[in-house]
Amino acid sequence: MITFENIPLRVENMLSRFKPYLEDIARQEVGEVKINFVFIDSGSIAEMNKEYREKKGPTDVLTFVYGDTDAIDEIIEREEISGETIKNIDEIESELASLSEEFSELPYAEGYLCLDVVKENAKEFGNILEKELLTVLVHSILHMAGYDHEYEGSNAEEMFKKQNDYVERIWANIGRNA
Repeated sequence: MITFENIPLRVENMLSRFKPYLEDIARQEVGEVKINFVFIDSGSIAEMNKEYREKKGPTDVLTFVYGDTDAIDEIIEREEISGETIKNIDEIESELASLSEEFSELPYAEGYLCLDVVKENAKEFGNILEKELLTVLVHSILHMAGYDHEYEGSNAEEMFKKQNDYVERIWANIGRNA
């Protein structure tokens, strides 16, 4: 499930058209997870970019993957560390239920987007805003799925091929109405 926060009015309609496609990509690439996209201003994203990536200036999107906790492994590890033996399956099931409740509201990942930078990039890359925003959203979802393009041994080529394929397929379906 994908949610959007602080949506600028000028992109609200396009996001509603993109959402079903983005959710399909997320399901296919990541699984049944909660994803949250938050629109923020260029100053805020520049601060985050400096803090988390040690890069100066604003960027179009920052992606944070929190993941989902494998509660069973956590409980077993905790029991092994404490030297106790797992004796009561009911206690484990009860603890799993409470962990599940606690984590069910947290997103698997979040993408922080700066529409001003997306707009600048659209001009730079000869795109219209709608298609550039779609590209950035797909890009972020692929990062959530474990793709990267910045580090040695990255799977950048595969990531950008998938990104382009997804964007072109979606754009063929809805882009003409943008």
